[in-house]
Amino acid sequence: MANLTITEVDCGSVIFEKGAFRDELLTFAAAATVLAGTILARDSSTGKMVPFVKGGSTNENGIPKAVLTYEVEATAAGDVPISNMVSGSVRAGRLVIDADGDATNIDAVVMDQMRDYMTVAVDVQELNILDNQ
Repeated sequence: MANLTITEVDCGSVIFEKGAFRDELLTFAAAATVLAGTILARDSSTGKMVPFVKGGSTNENGIPKAVLTYEVEATAAGDVPISNMVSGSVRAGRLVIDADGDATNIDAVVMDQMRDYMTVAVDVQELNILDNQ
């Protein structure tokens, strides 16, 4: 008899409601993938978006100003055009700090910082994730 495989189908998004978007450039230091839900900051020296660093103090990289709502991949260092969410409501559990790869270090301080820039992180009970368990 074959082994059972558990499959989860996640139909959700980081956007909870009413998002406003802006076209920008996301700067990559090397080839990498930035996940959907990644919190972004604006580099004060270039004006381009970079991944948010919790507690960061280099060129304002510790100030969350936007959220990436889809995965972006770069094959080398440089800038990639994106359309990031600059205001609206997002699902808190789907936010990502790039260095961690998940939401484990997103706390009330980070959410308060995001609210300062018109992005509200809402704690939501997901009912749209289907599985075969």
